[in-house]
Amino acid sequence: SKNITTIIDMRGQKDVDRKPSGFAGKSDFEYYNFQITEGSGVPESVEAVPVSYMGIAKAKAMLEVFKCIANAKTGVMFNCTAGKDRTGVVAAILLLHAGVEDKDIIDNYVLTKEYGKERLELVHKNFPELDMNIVTPCEMFMEEFLRLFRAEYGDTNTYYKTIGLSEDEIKALKDKL
Repeated sequence: SKNITTIIDMRGQKDVDRKPSGFAGKSDFEYYNFQITEGSGVPESVEAVPVSYMGIAKAKAMLEVFKCIANAKTGVMFNCTAGKDRTGVVAAILLLHAGVEDKDIIDNYVLTKEYGKERLELVHKNFPELDMNIVTPCEMFMEEFLRLFRAEYGDTNTYYKTIGLSEDEIKALKDKL
């Protein structure tokens, strides 16, 4: 069955306490909170964003995230707070693993700017002093992240091995995709 029954919430404790997931404690879903604090704050500059994405890729909880996706019996939904940074990095690595071209990964990421429009407007209203360019998805963030990712790991197989996934789990991820 292709139903989504596994939910991965990458938000930190404060966010989870403030706004518990609607999936937590529901018997139809397996809800996991793998907290990735990397990438939950605002980087200090536009240039720092792709570097912060590498920080997300190297987060300790990433092993649990990808292990969970590999071992899930059905479909998986994953989220963070804004749905673009931690979620974007996980999505990009999965898409890369599936053989999706960079251009499509980048386009997919930039789409979050459209889908997250209202949220971005709210951020601007609540934090008028914040440089909105830092929090607004743009092509450069993902292009540069993919470049840094390849410079460090070469490919997703090496990345997955480096963070501790087994050969079987790496294959399971590919099969799932």
